[in-house]
Amino acid sequence: MNNHSHHINALDDAAWDSPWRRRRVGEKVLCSMGLVLTALLAPVWPGTVLVSVAAVAFILGSARIRLHVLAEAMSAPLVFLVLGGVSVLLAVGRTPTDAWWSLGALSIGPTSSVQALRLFLHGMSGTLSVMVLATTTPMVDLLTWLRRFHVPEPLLEIANLTYRLLFVILDTMLTVMEAQRCRLGDNPVGPMHGLRRRWDNTAAAIGAIGILAWERAGRLNEGMSHRGFETTLATLPVRRRASPRFIVITLAVIAAIWALSLGGTAS
Repeated sequence: MNNHSHHINALDDAAWDSPWRRRRVGEKVLCSMGLVLTALLAPVWPGTVLVSVAAVAFILGSARIRLHVLAEAMSAPLVFLVLGGVSVLLAVGRTPTDAWWSLGALSIGPTSSVQALRLFLHGMSGTLSVMVLATTTPMVDLLTWLRRFHVPEPLLEIANLTYRLLFVILDTMLTVMEAQRCRLGDNPVGPMHGLRRRWDNTAAAIGAIGILAWERAGRLNEGMSHRGFETTLATLPVRRRASPRFIVITLAVIAAIWALSLGGTAS
């Protein structure tokens, strides 16, 4: 159970421990969103590849995030990117004359392959760019930064409580799953009986998770009320020095990516 908890909390822990936490949130947003826009607008080759390389260099290099943390954070988005690419790769309808493979209404050809590759590369580079911010900025810092732009307090509180409740639900889920494993709830006895047993255990786990998460959320709300929480959960902003050098490096990297991308397209 501790290993599972470590994997789930690794991204949040990395954001707190990263040396980039001492940087201003606005500077990290500039870096991350600049790379995101470049990933979306720059030519696929070599633009998206250069964005991915730059994002990984920022994360693993300057931000000192461990490779396994980035790999775990990218595992779920990578599944969606692959599924999205496959859905575009398989063309439905009339089979093109230059198709490489066809089966009934499904076919794979040069056009669908290029479109699938473009979608995957854009998605991969954009996701890595977002990870620049996600792996270096705790949620409390981001919400405090958004408060400076007069974002409505109810929206910030909903985001804050949702973030906290996600960890409550995840911890509850791990507790229930570990309890089932300790009672051999996932041990199949025969193919049909084992499948039915898994369905029963899954239904029981979902019910238990819902009830326990509701109770723990109620205790969280009660604890906040006892601490005088009424309208907003105020946090003291941490003053950080601006880093013109970091801003210049960020803009230089983005400009270099655009120069190489447009140069490669022109040639």
